[in-house]
Amino acid sequence: MLVAVIGQGYVGLPLSMAVASAGHTVLAVESDPERHAELSEGRSYIVNVDSADLGRAVDDGRLAPVRDLSAVPPADVYLVAVPTPVTADREPDLGPVFGAMRTLAESIRPGALLVVESTLQLGGLRDRVRPYLASLVGDDVAGRIKMAYSPQRIDPGRNLDYRDIPKLIAGLDPAATTAATQFYNTVFKDVVPVSSPEVAEFAKLLENTYRFVNVAFVNEMAKLAHTIGVDFRQVIDAAASKPFGFMPFYPGPGVGGHCLPNNVHYLRQGWRDGGGTSDVLTAAIHVNDGMPAYTVRRLEKALERRGSGLAGARVLLLGLSYKADVADARHSPAYAVSSEIVARGGQVRLADPLDPPHAGPESFVRVELTRRECEEADAVVLLTDHEGVDYEMVIESSRLVLDCRGRLRGERVEQL
Repeated sequence: MLVAVIGQGYVGLPLSMAVASAGHTVLAVESDPERHAELSEGRSYIVNVDSADLGRAVDDGRLAPVRDLSAVPPADVYLVAVPTPVTADREPDLGPVFGAMRTLAESIRPGALLVVESTLQLGGLRDRVRPYLASLVGDDVAGRIKMAYSPQRIDPGRNLDYRDIPKLIAGLDPAATTAATQFYNTVFKDVVPVSSPEVAEFAKLLENTYRFVNVAFVNEMAKLAHTIGVDFRQVIDAAASKPFGFMPFYPGPGVGGHCLPNNVHYLRQGWRDGGGTSDVLTAAIHVNDGMPAYTVRRLEKALERRGSGLAGARVLLLGLSYKADVADARHSPAYAVSSEIVARGGQVRLADPLDPPHAGPESFVRVELTRRECEEADAVVLLTDHEGVDYEMVIESSRLVLDCRGRLRGERVEQL
C-alpha cells in the first residue's frame, strides 16, 4: 500500500520505519524544513531510529520524505502522528491534528483509510476530528473515508522493537475497524481491536495517567520519608519484593516529556465535558507541579547546613532531558528547577551530554561536564541520570551533590 504518515517526530518516524519495513511505501510528511532535510539525507534525529536503517529506506524508495501531499498520488492509508499539546490554560489543543487534516485533505479520496494516532480527548475522533474533516472535504467524501483511532504507544530510549508493542485500534464503524485491523496486522505482531474510538481514547489516557498519578504518589511519600529520615529507595525496593499487587515507581524532580504532563489534562477534559471534576487528578497535578520548587527548597536547605545559601550560589544542573538517554527536553523539570534557582538568587549552569534541542525558556548557561565545572559549583544537582557519565568524577570533585534519581552515594551526596 501507499501510506502517508503525517508528522515525523518521536512517534511518526518510528511508525514510518515500521510501516516501510512491513513492505509498504511510505510518504513521510514533515513540514519542518530542518527535519525534512535530515530525512532526505537519511539522518535520524530520533533515538529509536538508526540512521543507517533510515538511509537504506530512503535510498531504496520505501520511505519518501515530502513537505506536503499536493504533488504526490493519493495514498491508500493516512496515519496522523502529530503532537497534541495543551494551551496556556492547560486545555487540549488539537491545532496540530486539524493542521494534519488540512494537509491530507489535499489528496484523500473516498475509500481511503484514515487513522489518528495522536492523543485525543474522550470523543475526540467522533465529535471533533471527523466533523472538521467533513468541513474540508464535504460530508459525502468524509462519509466514505474509513476513519479509525489507534493510540500511539512508544517508550523513547527503551530497546524495544516498535512492532512488538500491541496495537489498539477502533473504527467509527465496523468497516473502518476491519480495514484498520487488516492494515495494522501487516505491521504489528499483536493488533487489539476494541469496540469504539472512545474506548481506545480512554485506554490511552488511562495508561499514561496511571503512571502520572503513581509518580505523584511516590513523590508525596518521598517527602514523608525525608522528614522521618528513611531511605525511600529502600522502601520501594522492599515493597517491590512482593510478587503481586505492587509495581515500583520512583520519585524525581518533576514529570516531563510530551505525553505524561499533557495527557492528564486531556483526561480532565472528559470530566469537565461530563460536568464533574476528579479530586485524584487534581491532587496528582498539584504534587507533580510542585516537585521542581520542592527540589530547590531541598537544595537551599542543604547549602544552609553547610554554612552558605542559595543566593549568589553557583549551581550546576546535570541533565536537561526529561528522561535518561533520550535527547528530548520537552516539559523537562530542568526548566522549572533552573527558573526557581534564579528566582532565589542563584546562578545556573547546565550540562547534558546529549545536548537536547531547546524546548523551553532557558534560565541557564549550557556547559560541558568537566571536573572544573564541578569544582567551581557550590552544588551539583543530578536531574537526569544518563548512562556514560563519569559520576565518580562528579562525586569526587563536587562540594555537594543533590541526587534526584537515587543513583549516587557518598558523604557529599544527598538524596531528594
